[in-house]
Amino acid sequence: MQAAMRRFLAHLRFARDGAENTVSAYRTDLKQFAARARVLGVDGPGELTEQVLQDFRDWLGDQEFRPSTVSRKVAAVRAFLGYLREVEGRAIPEVGEALRPPRAPKAAPLILSQTEVARLLAAPMVRANARGLRDAALLAMLYATGVRATEVVGLTVADVDLQHAMVHVSGTEPRSLPLGLAAGPLKRYLDEGRPQLVKQPRATALFLNPRGGALSRQGLWLVVKRWSEAAGLGSEVSPHTLRHSLAHHLLEEGRSRREVQRLLGLSSPNSIRSHRSGR
Repeated sequence: MQAAMRRFLAHLRFARDGAENTVSAYRTDLKQFAARARVLGVDGPGELTEQVLQDFRDWLGDQEFRPSTVSRKVAAVRAFLGYLREVEGRAIPEVGEALRPPRAPKAAPLILSQTEVARLLAAPMVRANARGLRDAALLAMLYATGVRATEVVGLTVADVDLQHAMVHVSGTEPRSLPLGLAAGPLKRYLDEGRPQLVKQPRATALFLNPRGGALSRQGLWLVVKRWSEAAGLGSEVSPHTLRHSLAHHLLEEGRSRREVQRLLGLSSPNSIRSHRSGR
């Protein structure tokens, strides 16, 4: 991938007379694209698929970049793929919806009060079965650590250190985070809930679906929506809501924007956006 990227950047600079600032920005953007591709085991242009492109687009959405930054990064990858297809004659998948430019800026993200968060975290325990224990641990993990949706569904059992109440988050921003209030629900899920969901003894995913496979992003969103409605918080609550609510509460407690940036794995403290209150 790296050799093809160098050829594209040289083509952009000399054949298309690209500005130095544009070439430099595209180089950074394509390095991020290549890093995300490697997460999926893709090392060369010939291995690119629509799934790889969609994963990069989802990752951009999780980073909370400004729309103009996302547009530039999408444009960089689209230009790179166009070069591979038209200049080098490679069979590259059409980008289509997988790399669509961002829509108009969304409203400021919703936040929940600490009382509302407590109601949400308590909701799954009306059913202390395997799924209820899983959902209680999952919601507590989302709020206590501020992990992204893609990060939490990618966690394995080995990522959790209950002895020290820590969780290791892999990906492009690897970091170790304190479990905080999630430690108790997570231990109970691992002791009592997860064993009931396991179908294959070698299953490594931390959060499992009823079939014994790893919980998907869509499954995660459905869990959050189900319990937010059960707690009387409406249907707007999402995994992002808990992440943004944590950031807001930490800032209210006097944490610096830089501290919150490091905790949430953001590219810049400026990525912490303004918020709108819940009900």
